[in-house]
Amino acid sequence: MIGRIGFNTASLPNRPLPEAVALGAEMGFAGVELLSFADYRHSQGDLAGLYFDRITDRQREELLAMVEPLEHLSVHAPFWDIEQFSPNPGIREESRRQIEETVRVSAELGASTVTTHVSPKKSHELWEYRDEVLEYYRRLGELAGEVGITVTIETGFPVGIEPFASLIHDIGHEAVGANVDVGHLRGIMTAEQKASPEAGAIYNDLLRQHVLSLGPKLYHMHLHDIRPSDFRDHRGAGSGIIDYPALMRLMLETDYRGLMVFEIEEPDDAEQLRRSRDFLIGTIRSVAGP
Repeated sequence: MIGRIGFNTASLPNRPLPEAVALGAEMGFAGVELLSFADYRHSQGDLAGLYFDRITDRQREELLAMVEPLEHLSVHAPFWDIEQFSPNPGIREESRRQIEETVRVSAELGASTVTTHVSPKKSHELWEYRDEVLEYYRRLGELAGEVGITVTIETGFPVGIEPFASLIHDIGHEAVGANVDVGHLRGIMTAEQKASPEAGAIYNDLLRQHVLSLGPKLYHMHLHDIRPSDFRDHRGAGSGIIDYPALMRLMLETDYRGLMVFEIEEPDDAEQLRRSRDFLIGTIRSVAGP
């Protein structure tokens, strides 16, 4: 498991992509997750990435050299402004084209998996277009299988543990699975639950249910923590409410074989990323025993 710990370059904002990748490699990470989009930012600054559907031969060569020191590579597909199920055919077709090109190029770069988000269809309930989602991801799975990569859907939508797991299982394609983001279940807790002294226990129980509901369809993970004071996620691991010893014990019990990628959004980014890695390694060693 320690050999499958990676970092998303969004954890190291305000740096050119080569610098962010090199810094993570220097910290001892085994893998990196690249962003197949650019010119976006989160609360701590600008995010480095490239649109894979517009990549040049030179950029491809540079990326290959950049990630060569790392054993594992994963990719986060575009998701801001992406609407694969938009009623507008132009938006829908362009969104799907960008995701499909991301899958193709990611495979060429040697990535093992591509993370996607299911975008809600505006003015529609999920039951109205759920079959469309299933059909699309089965076709995306066919593409992924042909090029030797997997596609995952990240925790978030559909909202709720059962609806999300049901969608993943109903897609029913071996190249399509789930990406459990450990902080993205906040929305299914009530304000009263978040304010409760038992908030941490409630959340960790939900996270356990989420993992178990997916079973062997759990292919990838995004790691960070949730600050108890305001339930803000993407904090450094070990600093919040997530019970990492219990989570890592569960990963061992379920024989999880995917990557575990940190997504940190902190002012002291490099330090928090380094601390998170050290904390996770210590936790894994502790729960694994001799």
